[in-house]
Parts: sequence; C-alpha cells; structure tokens
Amino acid sequence: MNTTAPTTAVSNWLQPLRPVLDPADRLDWQRLAALETELDNVLGWFPIGPQLPAGPQRSDRLRAIRVELAARGYLDTDTSPALFALLTQFVCGYRDIDLRDATGLGHGALIARYGSPAAWQQWIPRLRAGELAGIAMTEPQGGSRPAAARTRAVTAPDGTWLISGRKSWISRLSEAAVFVVFFRAPDGSLAAAAVDATEAGLRRQPVAPTGLAGWSWGILDLDCVPVRADDVLHGDAIALLRTHFASYRPLVAATALGGAAAVFDEVVTSLTHRHTCGEVARLWDSALVTIGRVHAQLITALLGTVIAAHMAEAGHEHAERWGAVMKAHGVDTASQAAAELTLLLGASGFRSDSHVAKVRRDLNGLLYADGIHDSLYRAAGKQHTAHSDTTDSIPHRLTALPASA
Repeated sequence: MNTTAPTTAVSNWLQPLRPVLDPADRLDWQRLAALETELDNVLGWFPIGPQLPAGPQRSDRLRAIRVELAARGYLDTDTSPALFALLTQFVCGYRDIDLRDATGLGHGALIARYGSPAAWQQWIPRLRAGELAGIAMTEPQGGSRPAAARTRAVTAPDGTWLISGRKSWISRLSEAAVFVVFFRAPDGSLAAAAVDATEAGLRRQPVAPTGLAGWSWGILDLDCVPVRADDVLHGDAIALLRTHFASYRPLVAATALGGAAAVFDEVVTSLTHRHTCGEVARLWDSALVTIGRVHAQLITALLGTVIAAHMAEAGHEHAERWGAVMKAHGVDTASQAAAELTLLLGASGFRSDSHVAKVRRDLNGLLYADGIHDSLYRAAGKQHTAHSDTTDSIPHRLTALPASA
C-alpha cells in the first residue's frame, strides 16, 4: 500500500469554504475529518484511488465498509444537521461514488420518519448497524409517475394486504434488507410500506448497469407479498415521497460533486507533476482556463446544493423545487467537469480500469438516478411560471433509474 497520504476532500475543498458553510461554527469538523481518515483506513489507498474489487465481490465489500463505519460510530442516524450529512456525502463521493450508501440511512429515512413504532423497532436498529434499505417505486408503464402505479394490494381473509406488481430499475436489488414499496391500497389510494426483503413472494431479475455498479440493479416482482398494518407508512404517500426526496436529492448531488472534485485533484496533481519534472515544457492556457473554470463551477454547484439541504431541513415551501433542480444541476456540472478534465490527462484518462473512468461511468448513471434531469428542470420551470395565486402542487416526477442513488 502506498504510504503517501491521499489528498483530502475536507482540507482541499471544504475547509476553505468553512466561513461560508458554517459561519456559526456549529458543525463537528473534527468528526468530519475523522470520518475521511476512517474511510481511508477501511478502503486502503493506492496512487490511482481506493481499491475495491470488481463484480459481485464489490457489493460485499461495500456492505462490509458500511457495517464497519457503523460500528465505529460514523453512520449518520438522521439526527445530524442536514449540512453535516451533505458534507459527509461529498467526502464519500470524493473517495468513491459507490460509497453513497456508506454513512446514512438513505431511503430508510422514510421508515425512520413515517414508520409505525413497530416498523421503527424492527428496521431502524438494523439499518443503524449497517444494513441497507431500497426503494421500489418506478414501474415499467409509469416510469417516474407515482400516480401511474399499477402495483396493487388486495385484502386477504385474515385482514392483511397482499401486494402484487412489478417494479423496475431498483437499486440494492439483492443487498437491501428492506424495501419501501409504493403501491395502490385496496381502496385505490397510493400507499407505502416497509417490506421485508426476505419475503417469499419477491422475485429479482438483475440487470447489469453501465455505471453505479457497486450495487445490484434490476427488476423486482411482487407476488402476493403480505403487508400488515404496522408495515404501512403513516401519511399521504405522495407528500412523504416529496418531502423525502427534497432532503435526499441534495445528498446525491453532493456525492456526484465529490467524485468530480477527486477527478479535479487527480488532474491537477498529474499536470503539476508533468510540468515540474519537465515532461511538458509549459501548461497551455486552454488547460489553465479549464482548471480555473471547472473549480468555480464545482464550488458554486456545491454551495447551491447546501442551500437546497438547508431549505429541506427547514421545511421551506420551495424545498422540493430546490432539491430537484440542484440535484440535476449538481450532477450535470459534475459530469461535464469530469469529461472536460479527463481530456487534460491524455490517453491515461481513458483506460477502462482507471479511477477517472469509473467516476465518469458513475456520474453518467447519476444523470438518470432519482429523477431524469429534463423532468426535474421542467418541474422547476413550471413552478417558476405558475400564476402567483396557484395553490396546487406541480405534478412531481420521480424515478429510481438506474440506481436510486
């Protein structure tokens, strides 16, 4: 293992912004730096980045990392400030975008916030110990429109509900211990419930993704899967979904921006080394312009994502819009930045086994995960142009394609 300390997301990117990010100095910055150190310890660090196995062994290693971080007290339990959770995701993305599930409840936050006491007691201790939650919402015919759901429950003789239907493009397909499933209740209303991933009526069809391959992904079929009253989440399903994604999407954007920031540092380190050792006589102005512009773009996108996280935490009336548009903008910015920066590495940046190439594949996947961007931008545009006395919510489009981040 290379003993040279890797560059850090906290020192290179977050500490310079500390007076703006945390003017009252309320965050535990020592804990954030310690988390980054722990990630390096459990990952190992080589010259080209963290070393995680490929194929099925990768998800096993990622789950082990999550469990290990939880045991060391570094799993956020939905009680930390929103800003701390967001900066944690930036740090995780900087090391590897597949670590987006390393330090939080993820979609398990739906159970923590809206589950019955029985569901909370059944699942939250397990999730805090490192197990994973998935979300099953998208359907083949409805895509990102929850209102088009055909997955439906019928009432069994003993009073339980039996859910049948198909959910598509589900992440953590094989790894999740519990799925938050959205379906039509017997009365036709949209409902959500915590479903044990070991239920016999669940069938999985894995599909190989082009990016975000750290977790399995594919089709989830439900055949008379039982749901009891304690499994059903409390509240209007659409409302809780919107509130959840207003908080969740900024975390996705921060993870993407962290990945792009790592590419930036790798490219700058490479160019500086090549120039210092005389491999290149001078750095072209076009390269310097790209570096300066991309740095500004990543920083401003991160600050916008911070605003979205603050608005969601405060329950601001426009939190949903900000979460959607900053997720789209943040991931778009990260993807474009990584693409431009890779050109400055030359041919080495296009090796399929390079860290940069993996980041680019993962960022490409995030262009689709948790909201296709045209849909997210369009929803924000509709809200901006709605008549001032309009009180109805703009129809919301959500998707888990291809990875539910």
